[in-house]
Amino acid sequence: MTFGAPYTGHIAPPAVLNKYNRLETGRGLCYRSGMFKNSGSVLSAGTKAHSALAFLALALAAWSAGAASPGQVARVLSGELKEARASWWGFDPDDATRTLQDAINSRVPRLIVDQTGAPWVTDRLTCVSDQEIVFERGVEVLAKKGAFTGKTDSLLSLEGVTNVTLRGPGATLRMRRADYDAPPYTKAEWRHVLNIRSSVNIRVLGLTLAESGGDGVYLGALKGRGTNRDILIQDVLCDRNYRQGISVITAENLLIENTVMRDTAGTPPAAGIDFEPNHAHERLKNCVLRNCVSENNEGGGFHFYLPNLTRDSEPVSIRLEKCRSVKDKSGVTLTTGNSDEGAVRGAVAFVDCRFEDAQRSGATVSRKPASGLALSFERCVLARCAATNMTPDILLLNRMEDEWPVGGIRLDSVAVMQPVPRPWIAWQNNTTVAEPVAGLTGAVTVTCGEGRQTVELTPEWAARTFPPRFTVRVPRVAGDLAKAQVTDRLTGARALSPLRVRRACTYVLYATKGLEVALSGMQTQVGRYEAGDRPLVVRAPSGIVAKRVPMPGFKSPAEIRFVAAESGFYTLEVEVGANAFLLQEANVPVAVDATRKAANFIRSAGSLFVPVPQGTGVFAFGAVGEGVAEAVKVEALDPSGAVVWSKESVTQMERFTATAGQGAAGGVWEIRLSKPSQGGFEDFHVEALGVPGYLFLNKDRFWQ
Repeated sequence: MTFGAPYTGHIAPPAVLNKYNRLETGRGLCYRSGMFKNSGSVLSAGTKAHSALAFLALALAAWSAGAASPGQVARVLSGELKEARASWWGFDPDDATRTLQDAINSRVPRLIVDQTGAPWVTDRLTCVSDQEIVFERGVEVLAKKGAFTGKTDSLLSLEGVTNVTLRGPGATLRMRRADYDAPPYTKAEWRHVLNIRSSVNIRVLGLTLAESGGDGVYLGALKGRGTNRDILIQDVLCDRNYRQGISVITAENLLIENTVMRDTAGTPPAAGIDFEPNHAHERLKNCVLRNCVSENNEGGGFHFYLPNLTRDSEPVSIRLEKCRSVKDKSGVTLTTGNSDEGAVRGAVAFVDCRFEDAQRSGATVSRKPASGLALSFERCVLARCAATNMTPDILLLNRMEDEWPVGGIRLDSVAVMQPVPRPWIAWQNNTTVAEPVAGLTGAVTVTCGEGRQTVELTPEWAARTFPPRFTVRVPRVAGDLAKAQVTDRLTGARALSPLRVRRACTYVLYATKGLEVALSGMQTQVGRYEAGDRPLVVRAPSGIVAKRVPMPGFKSPAEIRFVAAESGFYTLEVEVGANAFLLQEANVPVAVDATRKAANFIRSAGSLFVPVPQGTGVFAFGAVGEGVAEAVKVEALDPSGAVVWSKESVTQMERFTATAGQGAAGGVWEIRLSKPSQGGFEDFHVEALGVPGYLFLNKDRFWQ
């Protein structure tokens, strides 16, 4: 498929869609200006006689609910009948799971889930291949209360199936989102309404998918199986789901058309739709969204998180046409890997799209280097975004470990309508790259009040708009531990700086052969995340596992003791999911390893100590909060204890760079971190450049 041409994939043969339109137009849910409206009755003339007959048919269906038709079932099972009604297998208003699953398992080519006058209350259901399921208007398939206790229990699963159509204008598949967010349910984000994995030629037409404990639609893969192919989602409403309206993990030939994703809330990303592969071998190929609306979602509207795809992955090809984001947290966010090897190739295009009334920026592009995929916005509008928090209409971001500037973005005839005067585009500098932005081209018209200007995005304009923040490039240094000199002025276990690391961390420690090493720490909760259960792992200098300790729950101490079998540098590997870990005491020198990337901390004050070798020329300390609303106060103290640099509320990368002569004498420098005077005190990051990136937790125990 070429992005400049109409969609020509094989997922919707014209004959099938024309047949669908002929049969359903006039009674289905029609898309108009981002809203679904009932377009009228199916009665040809709307006569009173026909209305009476329809009412009588509904009354008879309700009267006969539960009355099975074994004769009709036998004709279905013999192959005589190619169409069946689910009620032939019976109907139990308290639990219709067995009868509905038996009806599906009959493999009848066309199964009608009929209107009984009461919801079809069910536990988990599984689809079979080569079947069309028609949900009559007004039908509700409702998740059974007290069921779906497994973390991945979904209402309707399509796993490894082919040729399945789920048709249901005016029908609803509904779960019980509020139930899953409280005991006795284990917190999870995978209780989807439709769980589609490694399936081919799937059509979802006209349904409302509501109140899941995960996503309205999940497009993933079975282990060892291929991607989803030839998928059509049309005239669908994803309403009040817990994690996403739609999640696209892997898909090829995907068309989502005339679909609304609204009021997602519960757990991040909480987006309207999220494209987020889990592995490099997964793909997002020939994916098209047309005339879709994301509205009032707790997270972003159109969310693309692609760091798990690399240069060796199948290039992505995604196109959004005439789509809208309305009152989402952000309009569109796109993130890729930053290195030449780690950034996926391909193209993502937004054509004639609108991003309106976002709480934050209308468009955010994070980490994407110019050598990665081609990103374009053609004739798009960003209107009234970030009216209160003053973030720019378009935000470009780098993370601390990034080596390349954000780039390769075309803004072609883009209109920005600002609610308040401010810079329409900005770069948040969370890295030390010299050139902030590369390959930003196109033309943008900016309107604010009566003011209007057109901006040509030339290299000269970019140089003026995004000047380098740090004129001196200071490299990251790993250091040679084989040549390290250890200093330990203390005896026994001593308290460490009370800084909590976030998610994952590698501590490095030094021990002599025969010494019993004693460490103690604690996992602490962040938000409502469940406790991480991965063990604490100690590796010897040779790389073998020297000790493995089960990770205790919150508020329970973690004691790590082992006798060093050899002298040298050991590592302690910590991984606590989205939570934090505090290493409280140690009887040996210990440091946070920031030799490869910045160290991550959360909501804790304390000091880190960095030995600067005698004769060092240029070195630097960097710190930054995470996101536009999270900050940290940072100070640099020289070996005498004098504060030589201080920043009060750091929300984008700030860096102390030692001037000539400051490192000549050597000594232990201090990075002091504390609560900012403005902004939230949550996640923050710290790094040391130009000297080995070991951040020590006690000033009297270190190596250099």
